[in-house]
Amino acid sequence: MKPLSSKTSSLFFGVCLFVIASVPRLFSLGDHWTSDEGGWLDHSTVFMTAVEMGAFSEALVTFHPGVITMWLAAVRTFFTEPHVSVQGLALARWSIGVALLIGIGVAAMLLYRLFGRWVAVIGATFLSFSPLFLAQSRRVHTDALAATFILLTVLSLLLYCGAPQKRRYLVGSGLAFGLACLAKSNSLILLLWVPICFCLFRNREETWRQFFLRGFGSGLCFLSCTLLTVFALWPLFWNPIFLMFGVCLLGVTLFARRELQRGAYQRLTLYLVSVVLVGVVSGHTVRTVWRVFGGVAWAITTPHNVEHFFLGQVLYDPGWLFYPLVLCINTTPLTLPLAFAGCLFLWRKRDQEGYARQFRIALGLVAVVLLFTLCLSLTSKKFSRYLLPAFPILEILASIGFFEFLKWGYSYIDSRFGTGATPKKLTFSIVTLLCLFLIQILPVLQLHPYYGTYYNLCFKLTDIRKIITVGAGAGYDLAAKYLNRKPNAQALRVQTFPSSAQFFLPYFTGQMSWADAGETVIPDYEVVHLRESQAGWVPQTGTLNGELEHVITLNGIDYVWIYRIPR
Repeated sequence: MKPLSSKTSSLFFGVCLFVIASVPRLFSLGDHWTSDEGGWLDHSTVFMTAVEMGAFSEALVTFHPGVITMWLAAVRTFFTEPHVSVQGLALARWSIGVALLIGIGVAAMLLYRLFGRWVAVIGATFLSFSPLFLAQSRRVHTDALAATFILLTVLSLLLYCGAPQKRRYLVGSGLAFGLACLAKSNSLILLLWVPICFCLFRNREETWRQFFLRGFGSGLCFLSCTLLTVFALWPLFWNPIFLMFGVCLLGVTLFARRELQRGAYQRLTLYLVSVVLVGVVSGHTVRTVWRVFGGVAWAITTPHNVEHFFLGQVLYDPGWLFYPLVLCINTTPLTLPLAFAGCLFLWRKRDQEGYARQFRIALGLVAVVLLFTLCLSLTSKKFSRYLLPAFPILEILASIGFFEFLKWGYSYIDSRFGTGATPKKLTFSIVTLLCLFLIQILPVLQLHPYYGTYYNLCFKLTDIRKIITVGAGAGYDLAAKYLNRKPNAQALRVQTFPSSAQFFLPYFTGQMSWADAGETVIPDYEVVHLRESQAGWVPQTGTLNGELEHVITLNGIDYVWIYRIPR
């Protein structure tokens, strides 16, 4: 039998991985309503209504700005009623899930160009089952889309910097960054990373003047492609003025690309004109979307109005330790050690042929993680998901570490037993892959569809409930389904905390009341969530007077308590 070619085997692995990665993202999408999803369904309806009516100036719906989320969520309006419902939620999640799967596939192709076939396969696997990334991929929100487009921007720009003659990657990175900015405003942090990336790949044979002008031209092309993407996909800019600006930016892009291709950096007058043009367009764009920047300023300086539970305290701003601890809690036990090992392996081999470039790439990836962690730590408004762009980058570094560990193992077996020790290599591979599956993948998959309840297995040694806030809403749908099985469930009156009703109401067939509404009617049941207990919102009616009837447990933690209230 003829063995499979390298290209055929890569395609086979890619198809298998795509199918496997689709299962956790595209199934059970109607379960587990999470925070803000109802709001984004409403936003998408308002957005699509503005587009259909031609009221493009009304397409600035929120400061996030969440344009990509609203486009994808609005697809559901072609198949179901636009009002908020479980069916609409599932359709919106499906659209976003498909887009993210395509994004992972593109990232795998870019990784193939950067590191080769096996790092691409391993990296796509790590990305597919990264717990926080997977949990956010199943939500109608902005974070997973922004993180994916940031990843594509980073990988494309690293490819361009490593091979400047391949200018299509520079254009691709600008387009991806435009999508990232349309998805979420915190993507703008990446602008601080772009010059760092250029400096990492500076050719020592060129003068500083040549480097500066080449970087200048690359930056112009990058920003022009970014703005063109924003103008094309955000209806707010669909007017004659920005059409003219778009034509000018297209001219700047073509000019900068041609100058980079020819290596001619002498036309300073044209460069100056291009800079002025991009500056004018950028300034007018900022003025048009000033509400977005006002929202960013508010998020930087104002803590969220919902309390955090962090290290035994109830706080509005958990401080500097929050995001470093999030990186430890929301990754698997292997991710951070393998990421560190990957950087260490590449550093030790940096003098070997081909590894110097890979080491620079790794430094660029590390810079992204550090930059987002630092910048977001400076803000007052903090949530775990805000740091999501750092997690796919860490998974890429971990995949490099895993591949280098396999190579080190093979080298050790060769040095110890000779180059013919194929059975030992096979045994080593099987054991290593089995450990990877049992530690990295299985603990995540077994939580389906409640991936947001995952936390690092190392923290099993302590009580995670005393360290950080658990995911809001997890288990409420199960509580509703439990009560729906009661006789005459439509007549039951169930009480929840006001902010938690959004997670429970879509699944419950009976009547609702709120814990602090001052109602005189005594409910039949009260549902209390761990999140409410952590924030100090209990005792409530059920915990004071009720009889505990049922407990919803997820990932070994009691999340929801159902109390029967005596008459």
